[in-house]
Amino acid sequence: MSDATVEDGGTSASPEVDDDGRGKIELVAAIMLGLAGLLTAYAAYYGGLAGGDAIKGYSQATISRNEANGYYADYGQKVAQDTNVFLQYQIQVESGNDTVAQVVRDRLFSPELEVAYVAWNDLTGDKDVPTPMETPAYVVEDLTNYQTFFDQSTKEFDEAAKVDDQGDNMDLAAVFLAVSLFMAGIAALFKVRRISMALLAGSMVFIFPGCWAIAKGKGWIS
Repeated sequence: MSDATVEDGGTSASPEVDDDGRGKIELVAAIMLGLAGLLTAYAAYYGGLAGGDAIKGYSQATISRNEANGYYADYGQKVAQDTNVFLQYQIQVESGNDTVAQVVRDRLFSPELEVAYVAWNDLTGDKDVPTPMETPAYVVEDLTNYQTFFDQSTKEFDEAAKVDDQGDNMDLAAVFLAVSLFMAGIAALFKVRRISMALLAGSMVFIFPGCWAIAKGKGWIS
């Protein structure tokens, strides 16, 4: 009599993976689960840090840009005031009211306008420079501060955007690793060896783009 097991109608039982093969599959699945789990936690942790740092960076860039805009508004008011005073001065000069013109100059000229006026007055016959405010000698500190804070805000924004991109890569890594975790988790549930091995292979495949995204998120590769 044959050793094969025969049930109703002579149908053979479903093939099963032997205990030794099953143990190996479960071991590999456990290793893949552990590895993918650690990498997922790593990506999630640094992704969260990057997200927080990016928000802080954007906030600081906004503060610096607001400071720059404030200085630029002050600069515009300064130029408008000096322009008005200079026009009043020129009207008195051209009207022959030298005494009044001198009073305007002594009392109303700002230090910046006075320096620029002296330089402008030396540019005799230069019609390309109609007012002292258009000479290089007219230097207002507010404009310098504006440029400083504007450049700072631009740098802070670029740095925040870089950190934000790194966080996005960590999020991408978490997606790849989650798929790897899923495939490794269900691999041991199937009794057909080929299906289990295929799932484990797929889990391993998704580990690589996950590691690549983590490396990019950390700035190890460009």
